[in-house]
Amino acid sequence: MAKTATRKTKAAGRDAKSASGSAANKTARATSAATPVNKRRAHSVMAVAAGKSGRKPAAKIPKPRRSRDIPGDSGARVPVNQIIEQWQRERPDLDPAPMRLFGALAQAHILTTPYINRVIARHGLVRGTFDVLSALRRAGLPFSLTPKQLAESLMLSGAGMTSRLDRLEQLHLVARLPEPNDRRSLKIQLTQKGVRLIDEVIPQIVAAQWQLVSALGDRDTATLVDLLRRLTETLFASIDPTDLD
Repeated sequence: MAKTATRKTKAAGRDAKSASGSAANKTARATSAATPVNKRRAHSVMAVAAGKSGRKPAAKIPKPRRSRDIPGDSGARVPVNQIIEQWQRERPDLDPAPMRLFGALAQAHILTTPYINRVIARHGLVRGTFDVLSALRRAGLPFSLTPKQLAESLMLSGAGMTSRLDRLEQLHLVARLPEPNDRRSLKIQLTQKGVRLIDEVIPQIVAAQWQLVSALGDRDTATLVDLLRRLTETLFASIDPTDLD
């Protein structure tokens, strides 16, 4: 009997130690799981698991890239001075100083396009198609011109004009109408929808342009306009008008 009691006492002691050790291990594991390192590991495991399940882990969402409708806009990203330096290095026998002017003019025109497109994008337009509507509207009633007159007004080739007119006709903003006095000719006329649209948009375009020139101030803007007018007159006088067809 005494031996049996002794064995029961020892067994109870072992069970107590085992229970104590198990409790201690659970405490240690809980403490370890609460450390920053294991928190990071757990987060990584959860992120991987989320990825495997098809759900993206929480992360910064990159801004969508804006589509660009700027012909040759890569040139606008190269500073004019850099272009001059490259030519001076490659062809030191030339003086590329006038490139500063023409490069600056080209870049200024290209860089205004995103401002214009931002205003008219919701109407399904880009700068090129907007320019056609604008030319027709400023022509006055009945807001119509021949394709040749439009091309001359915008200094655009016939092929370029055709693609713009196709797009505007699809949007029901212009209509191709037969010329009453010449069946072989057409007139391009704004539709009522086109008139309403251009009258809505043009004040927004003008406001955007005012914002763009505000950094120059009135005096510098007037000086720049006068200089460019003189340059334009010189250019027109030195070329054959048919070169613009």
